[in-house]
Amino acid sequence: MAAPTLNLKPHLQTIQGWVATLAKDTHGRFVLLGLTVGLVYLPAWLGYLLPRALRGKVGWFLVLCMLGVAAAELWNRRTVLQKLSASGEDRLLGHLLIVCAAVLFPFCRFALWSQAFLWLTILAGIACSTWGASFFTRFIVPTFLIGLTTYPRIGFVSRFLWDFFAPYKFLEVKMAEISSAAMRAVGFPAVQDGVYITFPEGAVEVGWGCNGLDMALSIAATGFIMGILYKQKPRQMALLIFIAVIISLIFNIPRLMLVTIAHVYWGEWWFNFWHGFWGGQIFVGLLLTVYYYAMMAMIEKSKKELKA
Repeated sequence: MAAPTLNLKPHLQTIQGWVATLAKDTHGRFVLLGLTVGLVYLPAWLGYLLPRALRGKVGWFLVLCMLGVAAAELWNRRTVLQKLSASGEDRLLGHLLIVCAAVLFPFCRFALWSQAFLWLTILAGIACSTWGASFFTRFIVPTFLIGLTTYPRIGFVSRFLWDFFAPYKFLEVKMAEISSAAMRAVGFPAVQDGVYITFPEGAVEVGWGCNGLDMALSIAATGFIMGILYKQKPRQMALLIFIAVIISLIFNIPRLMLVTIAHVYWGEWWFNFWHGFWGGQIFVGLLLTVYYYAMMAMIEKSKKELKA
């Protein structure tokens, strides 16, 4: 039996036909200019997400979920989208945004945030010049979700906001305290010292990446997205997000315990395993499984209450 082959030729022909169609008029050429800048920005965008995905971070999953929900919303309402058209003023404004961002882009490649901002500007220009400014009010959720994904360092934004409002290393200290108490409860001589979990044989620092906030925000965003997909009321959606945060922070405690025990007693290989990609994926998989069943139970309960 012959091995299946991937035939890309029809897809390439479709893309070539689409590009040729865009190149036939002035507006299409402006759109192609903006998309070309997006292709130049793409390696930097992927270059941030992929290495962190290989280290077990969950930001890539959040980005994919947001893009998926935005695409699904646009597809489901494509008949509304096809009826929208840009006025002369909106088209001119969109073209100006695209051109200005494209001209500045070669000079703003010194940082990821500057490239992301210009790519966001280009996307806004493409939408404004194609469908008009009313697109942003008619498609609020896709606009918000796609806008967030243009800058892949979502964790950086969350850290800035957390550090601004919360006491210094509040969550790291609390996680070290609770994890130390949990390990003492099962017979390990763990003692908390600030952000450190100390043993007679060694110590582990609970840093920003281990405090569970990034995972909690990612799972909370998943709850928000699932709430949109299942058309939940705002109160029910808020409850889904709250439960996601609680479950994520609870799950972070056994993960800290396991990583600490691996570092102190089992050696470097086991520490790297549980602290790296595979260990991260195991915990994320377990967390998503538990949250999925909890979320579906809440959604089913909500449906029964509506029918009653």
